[in-house]
Amino acid sequence: MPTSVIPPGWPRDLPPAASAEFEHKVAGWLLDRAPMNLRGDPIWRQEPRALALVTRLHAEATVVGLRSAYSSARRELSDVVDSDHLPGVMSGLERAGAEAVSTVREVKMVEEALAGRTWRRKL
Repeated sequence: MPTSVIPPGWPRDLPPAASAEFEHKVAGWLLDRAPMNLRGDPIWRQEPRALALVTRLHAEATVVGLRSAYSSARRELSDVVDSDHLPGVMSGLERAGAEAVSTVREVKMVEEALAGRTWRRKL
């Protein structure tokens, strides 16, 4: 009989979807990754699937924005950033981009879990 498992890439700081804790923590976890101004509106805690959608779309837009920034940073910043600092700026953009991609992947998994998906391991 298959058993429920935590899929690879599941957020480390969120309990598994099959746990009782998940339901209590998922909205806060999503709000930590959503646009900050959503935090004050209680509807998002009442509608975690809607919050997951908005959070995923926001995270995907962040990836697009960071990719655009990375592709134009050297050209647009060459006159305003010290040339010794430019590699650090580029590295910072790379790290932020990698984090944003990871956030998209994690939010997608949470969104799937909220929609009822379960991950199983064959015994």
